Order: sequence, then structure tokens, then C-alpha cells
Amino acid sequence: MVRRFLLVVGLACSACGGGLERASFVTDLLTYKPGGRVGLSLFNTGGQTLGINLCLSRLVDADDRVTAGPSDGETCVLEAEPLEAEGRVETRKVIPRNTPLGVWRYETTLRLPGDRGEKIFTPEFVVGP
Repeated sequence: MVRRFLLVVGLACSACGGGLERASFVTDLLTYKPGGRVGLSLFNTGGQTLGINLCLSRLVDADDRVTAGPSDGETCVLEAEPLEAEGRVETRKVIPRNTPLGVWRYETTLRLPGDRGEKIFTPEFVVGP
């Protein structure tokens, strides 16, 4: 089962685009219910420090339309925190109860040296009944 999960995550990541040589951004499961808690994890796979703020991660649909930002009641600071090479950061988000069933993913922005931003996405997951 674990091997199958890693294969699915690996295949899904190959289609994510943007940031793969710098970071791995994943969810803890492949299926959630509206109102469910999602574990987000970002691992810095590159050789340089990145700026990251997972609190600002946004839920986007299959057409990359933003549907939700920070969870209800979640207070986010706008400042990106440094994440050293080989470092990991994790957070929990709540999928809004009014989220339509379907295919989703989370988006966040990596801050690169020179203050450039680069979007990175988790593999797609399903919000179902």
C-alpha cells in the first residue's frame, strides 16, 4: 500500500510543474471530505534557502481558479520564513465545508533569492462525500 501511494505521489508530482527541482510539496492523503483537515508538507530539495509561508497556501480547482485562502479563523503573517536546504515545514489546513466535490490541489509560493516568487502545487486530490 505504501509503495502504491509513493508511486501515485511520484507520478502526480511529475505533472505538477514549477519548483520540482527546488521543493517537494505534498498532502497527507489523496481523498478528503468537505470540512476535513489536510496535512501539507514542503521539503526543500534544492541547495539554497527558500522563503516559504504555508499559512498562505491556497486551495485551487482543476482549472487553477483560487477558491480558498487561509482557513476560517486562521491568522497568517505575510512574511515568508527561511527554509534551509533539506529542511521541512508542515501545517494543517481545513477544506471549507462549502467546497464543491471534485479534484483540487493546494498552491503556495516559494520565495527565491532576489525575492523572485515561484508557484508550486501539491499533487491533485479528491474532495468527495
